[in-house]
Amino acid sequence: MSDFFQANSALILQILSVIAIAGIGFFTFKIDPLHLTTKKLAIAAMLIVLSVVLQLFSLMVPLFGFPSFRIGFSQLPLMMIGVLLGPSWAVLSGIIQDFLGLIVTPTGYPFFGFTLNKVVIAFLPALIFSKKLKMSSKHLNWIVQATLVLFFAGTIAYLWQTQSVFVSEGEVEISLMNKVVISLLSAAMMIGLMFMIHWISQKYQRYEHIVPIGLWALSVILVEIVVQLVLTPIWLVAMYGIPVWLSFLVRVVKAAVMVPVLIVIGYGILLLFGRMNLMSKRK
Repeated sequence: MSDFFQANSALILQILSVIAIAGIGFFTFKIDPLHLTTKKLAIAAMLIVLSVVLQLFSLMVPLFGFPSFRIGFSQLPLMMIGVLLGPSWAVLSGIIQDFLGLIVTPTGYPFFGFTLNKVVIAFLPALIFSKKLKMSSKHLNWIVQATLVLFFAGTIAYLWQTQSVFVSEGEVEISLMNKVVISLLSAAMMIGLMFMIHWISQKYQRYEHIVPIGLWALSVILVEIVVQLVLTPIWLVAMYGIPVWLSFLVRVVKAAVMVPVLIVIGYGILLLFGRMNLMSKRK
């Protein structure tokens, strides 16, 4: 039986991904029926197209001496759809974006695990913002900062117990200098991001009821953890047989870089939408 599952792991994961997408869709459309308006359709279409375009302009970044991970911002428009339009639009937009992305950048055959990724990317922020946490901004920001400390501390701890990683050139040993540099950069990013979240929450306090920085930061962190650190390594194991432990460190470092960038850029865009009264009219 175990040999059967090992031989058909990709197919099994495909089926489970379809079931997960269908389950999320059924749950979402039941609690948040899709309200079709011209404005919402225009916003969704614009952001989906932007996401597909950004998918074409991702950048390979060298790490450990080789181009190790790809940095892109195609997830940001999908997250914006979730925040602005709600869960039902998020699920639908994630599926459509993945379909259009396959047309623009074909990869052989569709893998529904990555479709599930797109749905989750849009759905998590939608769920968080639609069920606004019942606590003060101060308490929410403390939770976000504690989460950041745990995330970056886990990143550094995992780095120091890892001896090698798998990149495009094969398995690469991690030197002591690499560990020291990445640890210092991670600590600097964590401290800088914590101060920045505090500064933003104070400076733009009048927008907290529309665009809470804590909710957005929490959305970014959860998307990175669930999609990049949990789901994607599972799909890569099934598709290419890459062991999770070999590719996981690169993804952890990537997440440590992307979390601050996405929080800052995304919140700036959300402030713009807030000033345009798109946030308050989402429902």
